[in-house]
Amino acid sequence: MKFLNTLFFVFLSFVLFSQFGEAKIDTSKYASYRLSIRIANNRIAADERNAEAYLQRGYYRNLLLDYEGALQDIDKYISLKPNEASVYKSRAKVNFEKGDLQQAVKDISKAIELDPNFYDAIRDRSTIYYQLKDYKSCKKDLQRLIEKNPADLSTVISLGYCETKEKNYPEAIRIFEGVIAKDSLHKEAYTNLGFCHFSLGDHTKALKYINKALQIDPRYPEAYDKRAQIRMKDGDYKSALEDLNKALSYNPFMPASLNNRALVFIELNRHTDALGDLNLLLDLIEPTAELLRTRAKVWGKLGNNELMERDLKFAAEIEK
Repeated sequence: MKFLNTLFFVFLSFVLFSQFGEAKIDTSKYASYRLSIRIANNRIAADERNAEAYLQRGYYRNLLLDYEGALQDIDKYISLKPNEASVYKSRAKVNFEKGDLQQAVKDISKAIELDPNFYDAIRDRSTIYYQLKDYKSCKKDLQRLIEKNPADLSTVISLGYCETKEKNYPEAIRIFEGVIAKDSLHKEAYTNLGFCHFSLGDHTKALKYINKALQIDPRYPEAYDKRAQIRMKDGDYKSALEDLNKALSYNPFMPASLNNRALVFIELNRHTDALGDLNLLLDLIEPTAELLRTRAKVWGKLGNNELMERDLKFAAEIEK
């Protein structure tokens, strides 16, 4: 059981910037983007105060991952039209994709300052706060959204996620039960109810709710993953492995399930299989010291001391 301290028990997070989406990079469109930039350049050359042309160019620069160029164009638009809330939301999107979440919060807050009823911006800010682990601020924004539209269960369940992150499990349970009272087939609410009861040590209730989620959707990988984690905690590694295989059959690149299956393989002394999952996991996500130490232990079990030492050294550097 010594590896179970690295067990992943994650729940669904909310979607940021739904207006723009998070499409995979499609380089086949780059030529079209560059053509649009040239058109915008011509418009700017003809009229240096053409604000819309700067915004157009900034939009396509962002699609080309030229974040600094996009920000320069957005700033130029702001210098010409400083009081438009929507452009600050666009600026927040660029900074979010750039990885500057603190600046993204400032930008989106400016949009809300200019338009206090800009609910799309409030929703986006709640998600940035969530990414920053500022759950108190996140909850304030979510509560504003719920006051506006109490029937939006996606926002209500997001509030439950924040309470769960803060380990306010009784309050999270109240929220998820409220969602189910309005939608008896809400699989996410049942799954997260299971997580809360698991966290409170009641595995019987946890399994009851997660099994209910799987009755609603037998192809729901997150529920299989969570049920596996309960079984791991109970020492039933065979059943846990069955659930994790099921989860990964529906979502082969789900980090939580790859991590947890690796832990199960370790407990079953299937270290080569564990190594395969850990290698894939570390290709998918940023390496953490904890994951690298886990892989180092696997390398040690396989007799590869050189790679074990490499991972331990890398883990130590990350911690610094």
